[in-house]
Amino acid sequence: MPPGLIKVELELTADTPNSMHFRDTYEGLKDPWYRFEVTPEGGVDLWANPDGFEHLARFFLKMARSGKADGYHSHHTLESGQGPSTGEAELTITVVHEPTRTT
Repeated sequence: MPPGLIKVELELTADTPNSMHFRDTYEGLKDPWYRFEVTPEGGVDLWANPDGFEHLARFFLKMARSGKADGYHSHHTLESGQGPSTGEAELTITVVHEPTRTT
């Protein structure tokens, strides 16, 4: 493999267009952790350890490539892994095939 490239091999279950299982997105990871936070200006900060980024990458690839139905969504706490909960706020991730633009 040429220098500067990373080879990625990954198999994920497609589940169904309206369901998703997360076991495979965590498979082989030792301590995935991530946290999302909204800044006062309305930005979004994401902190994650390497296993947390790996889990999120697998999650987003699975959402992108498993034929999820338009409008399929999942809800997550803003912090996942070991550590304190960030409260009741949540992260909602939704699949849309033709986004409506508001700008």
